[in-house]
Amino acid sequence: MKAPNGLAHPGVPLECASSESGLALIPLKELRKACTHNKAWVSIGGTVYDLTKFIHQHPGGQDFILLAAGKDVTKIFEAYHGQKQHHNLQIFRMGLLAGQDVPSFPPPDNFSLTLKRRVNDHFRLLKADPKQSPGTRRRYFLTALGIWILYGLQWLLPLNSFWVFYLVSVAHGTALSQYCLTAVHDGSHGAIGRNPVLWKLLLMGHDFFVGTSSTLWTYQHVMSHHIFTNVDGFDADIETSEVEFRRIKESQKYFCFYQLQSIYSPLLYVLLGCTVRIEDLLYYFTSRRGPLKVNPFTFQQNIIFWGGKLFFLMTRIFLPLFWGVPLSRVISAFFVADFTLSIILALIFQATHVVDIAAFPQVNSKTGNIDVDWARLQVETAQDYGHDQPLTTFFSGSLNYQVVHHLFPYVAQEHLPAVAKIVRQTAKEYGVKYEIKDNLWAAIGGHIGLLKLLGTPPHSD
Repeated sequence: MKAPNGLAHPGVPLECASSESGLALIPLKELRKACTHNKAWVSIGGTVYDLTKFIHQHPGGQDFILLAAGKDVTKIFEAYHGQKQHHNLQIFRMGLLAGQDVPSFPPPDNFSLTLKRRVNDHFRLLKADPKQSPGTRRRYFLTALGIWILYGLQWLLPLNSFWVFYLVSVAHGTALSQYCLTAVHDGSHGAIGRNPVLWKLLLMGHDFFVGTSSTLWTYQHVMSHHIFTNVDGFDADIETSEVEFRRIKESQKYFCFYQLQSIYSPLLYVLLGCTVRIEDLLYYFTSRRGPLKVNPFTFQQNIIFWGGKLFFLMTRIFLPLFWGVPLSRVISAFFVADFTLSIILALIFQATHVVDIAAFPQVNSKTGNIDVDWARLQVETAQDYGHDQPLTTFFSGSLNYQVVHHLFPYVAQEHLPAVAKIVRQTAKEYGVKYEIKDNLWAAIGGHIGLLKLLGTPPHSD
């Protein structure tokens, strides 16, 4: 078997057959096994590429390739790259992928192509880098500084300062949520600057400040949710067990207690942080994140995973006890801050996709693929809210421009409002339904509406 340069590709297994084009047919199982630092293959548009030697040359850093290794990353690649990068990729081509176990999408339609061209033209005419945002960087720093000031202030307050103590704990949890909505989220997408070291440092706050794994969250968010948004069985964000505390999809079995889920579910969202920390251990040891295979952790990823959890426990529990803070006060501060963090994150995340007007695309039962263009899917599976409301944009970490973010995940927060105008106009021209709620409360109302709708007993024929 010959590589594109005419030489035998050393990475092609001997058992691989040949296609009519003369390229090797790479079995799906071989792709799935090539998921380590020593053997990193990816599939893009049905073609398999060996990126092992490119890992350390990748301008976006090695972490993204290590996350993508062994997987079909067609839509992620297309969302972040253009024709130039696709052309440069061809020197790493190995062959064609034989088989699939995840849905594919149809080729980009006119809406998708027009929108991408217009947004690229927008930044080119402005001579602006879509990834640069000095103001956002300052916000990261001030938020992190605020986290540690509030953390220390909790333990310096007199023991009789009951209400002030709890207000500081609430503020601490709010600051943590802001860090997650901005620094962690932007770092996971490389949506700030062009330095992979910066992205990694921002992401590490998820491990060390919050005690939850940034690596596992990036698998869930970037490698699953952003590709298969609201697609049952493939979007880890809407993964459910056989008996779940809430019903958010019609495919879930109905239980009578769901009639009250619009009341109790938001209350249970305060447990998000604790739940994720426990699930981290499950996903780490099973090498699964919902429907997605988790690649073997590198030495550095292991250090961050376990070091983050140890640091979190030391600073939030053991260090205050060492300073002589009463156990009741330590536990109270922990849960008040964590409940605040959790409820803010849960409601903002749920208000963008798990809502009554969002689409939940179905996989074609005959082809195993999705019949909707990927860009259209991103628009129709989300809702925006509070456009041109600076306070809402600030508090939500610009996730009120969720549709825009999904279409252009590499764009820094401060540019999203301008891009939203282009998306809105293009969607109108092509008849794509683009939902924008008036404010955050209306968006949360859409989530409550879905809980009410799916909490209603199904009608039997």
